[in-house]
Amino acid sequence: MAYADDAEHEELHEPTSFIAKYVWSQDHKVIAIQYSLIAIFVGLIALVLSAMMRMQIGFPESIDMDSTEYYQAMTMHGMIMVIYLLTALFLGGF
Repeated sequence: MAYADDAEHEELHEPTSFIAKYVWSQDHKVIAIQYSLIAIFVGLIALVLSAMMRMQIGFPESIDMDSTEYYQAMTMHGMIMVIYLLTALFLGGF
């Protein structure tokens, strides 16, 4: 019975640094926050791509973007919105 008494008095080791708590965490609440923050950050990148596409359509001479770069921006914007935002934010964040 000495082993059972020792197990009851063990101290828990809490994370001591930011990296230990938020980067290497296995806590489901922290992981949900990580998913949400990454989805918001990537959503801001998609917002910038959307603004660049709108500027190209509205004012063609304002941004030096050819048709290949425009299609690349449109593809990246679509993939970011579908894969990162819909998957990471709506499935991982909740």
